[in-house]
Amino acid sequence: MTDSSHPLPENDALRSEALAWLRRLGSGEATAADVEELEQWRARSPRHAREFAEAALLWNVLGEVTRNAVDGNPALARGLVPPNGNARLARRAFLAGGGALAASAAGVLVVRPPLDLWPSFSELAADYRTQTGERQQIEVAGQVSVQMNTRTSIDVRAVTDRMAQIELVAGEAAIAKQGQASQELAVLAGTGRAVTTKASFNIRKDDRAVSVSCIEGEVEVECPTGSAVIHERQQVAYDERGLGEIAAIDADVITAWQRGLLIFRDVPLARVIDEVNRYRSGRIVLLDGKVGLRRVVANFRVDRIDDVIVFVSQVMNVRARSLPGGIVLLG
Repeated sequence: MTDSSHPLPENDALRSEALAWLRRLGSGEATAADVEELEQWRARSPRHAREFAEAALLWNVLGEVTRNAVDGNPALARGLVPPNGNARLARRAFLAGGGALAASAAGVLVVRPPLDLWPSFSELAADYRTQTGERQQIEVAGQVSVQMNTRTSIDVRAVTDRMAQIELVAGEAAIAKQGQASQELAVLAGTGRAVTTKASFNIRKDDRAVSVSCIEGEVEVECPTGSAVIHERQQVAYDERGLGEIAAIDADVITAWQRGLLIFRDVPLARVIDEVNRYRSGRIVLLDGKVGLRRVVANFRVDRIDDVIVFVSQVMNVRARSLPGGIVLLG
């Protein structure tokens, strides 16, 4: 990944290669094979693992501005240190513990990328995956229609005459199970699953939290601590702590994304920003926690997602500053 005609010192070469890996992972085009190759690169030595961990954490904190600046120029990354020039000391302080922590952190960066800078290994390895702002329709077993929302990964686990089983690895999907009731559909997500013989429902997985919203029919939601049956316009959520209470939903709001819309009905601005970040490249950062508590009632089109920034700036009178790489600071 470096130009052999102009050899770099070993540390610089490794840093350059680490940054090249980060650019590849963040490109939206990385594959499971790329992740496996990265793991082999990191395993070459503790120094390889440490350089990748330190570069990834630097990449995370300093954001797109730094990524654009250091693209192809690892010397700039070395320059991002205090005036005393002690780069190794600065990185140790930043990592709150030095190289040992960096080496241990490297192992989890691929599994759980910081701030969703790139898809996790399980997402990259899934049978189906959508990119930022993309939707995709798939069919399973001829009786199950799956519409995948933005940044969604799905695995097909098993299909027989009696049962179809898929896994929502990450993201959100609208599921419609039609056909014969003799075939059961099970959608695995997190620590539980949603089971039905004939229903339409929305299922969403955010990290460890899963919510299942029944649009039509009947869905049984099971997790280790119990189960619940939800009907039309009902929702239940669960995580590793267990199953929540059944709640009423506005189906038009839940399914709005299928029509290319985001509908917010009296929700905090912070929640709006979190949702919008799923649909656009770069990142909107809310700088003021108090501003994040302000309530929002609005509709936005996914294909004009940056209208949200205009709304917050002009209607809510919140200062917006745009930076390279799609970064927007609010507040």
